[in-house]
Amino acid sequence: MKSIKKIVLPVTLSASVLTLGACGNADNSGDTLVETKAGNVTSQDVLDKMGNNEVAQNAFQIVLNKVLKDKYDDKVDTKKLDKQVDKQIEQYGGKKKFEEALQQEKPGATLEDFKDSQKTAKYQEEFINDAVKVSDKEIEKNSKKGSHILIKVKSKDSKDGLSDDKAKEKAENILKQIKENPDEFNKIAKKETQDEGTKSKDGSLGYVLKGQMDEAFEKALFKLKPGETSDVVKSQYGYHIIKADKGEPSKKEKESLKEQYRQMKIQKNPKIIINAYKKLLDEYKVDYKDKDIKKSIEDNILNEEALQQQQMQAAQQQSAQ
Repeated sequence: MKSIKKIVLPVTLSASVLTLGACGNADNSGDTLVETKAGNVTSQDVLDKMGNNEVAQNAFQIVLNKVLKDKYDDKVDTKKLDKQVDKQIEQYGGKKKFEEALQQEKPGATLEDFKDSQKTAKYQEEFINDAVKVSDKEIEKNSKKGSHILIKVKSKDSKDGLSDDKAKEKAENILKQIKENPDEFNKIAKKETQDEGTKSKDGSLGYVLKGQMDEAFEKALFKLKPGETSDVVKSQYGYHIIKADKGEPSKKEKESLKEQYRQMKIQKNPKIIINAYKKLLDEYKVDYKDKDIKKSIEDNILNEEALQQQQMQAAQQQSAQ
């Protein structure tokens, strides 16, 4: 069964590997890269073989990395990040094995490239945190800790489910057990739930954010007071018995919820992050000297539809995995 929680994807405006691209109205022949008897190969020769969109995206990514580093370098503990990478290297069994793994994932990548990517990701995180504020009050209002028991209904995604009538009947019988023994919800969940993602956790979903769940499930969960259990609730997955769990999120859990909620805000309204990037570029007086690059960036990167398309493609890839 697909995850009951909806996918929340990190938002970035450009995630391509840095490659050479074409500049539509460059006015020089470029540096010589290769010399041969038959003639030299210049950087412009290579650029001319590529497309304007590629060079625009790569130019934008390089500029963005420089700007983010300048703005957030003093807020990011880069030494700590390097130590985290060193720990990963140790876990892999040494530098050689780690670099081999890097090469398998991305041919040509070096250890320094990897360390730089960790720092860039952190700069990006700092920027998004500044651009999209999420308060403790918002998290308190829009999150709830919950557990559930799921009895699946047979469908194309759930071949091992029951017929609708049988699933509902079974869920109602389980609810009777819970009403007779309310303190044994977790024990009954571990035995009866058909949600493999939460079975080993006694049915616990942890903290749920509004907008993450099936609408009927979410509506029922957020109506409950801590400790209360719902009646049988029908969702796209089957029949649920839902419990609102007691407790407050830890500092780490709250930060994770804020990050998820921030990404949900951006996915719902991409203009938030696009406008924040535009403001940042204005602050650093970014001036596009090439009209083709400028148009490509405006059309394909700093564009709401383009960002939504990236999100859709990322979601499809995530679902397929």
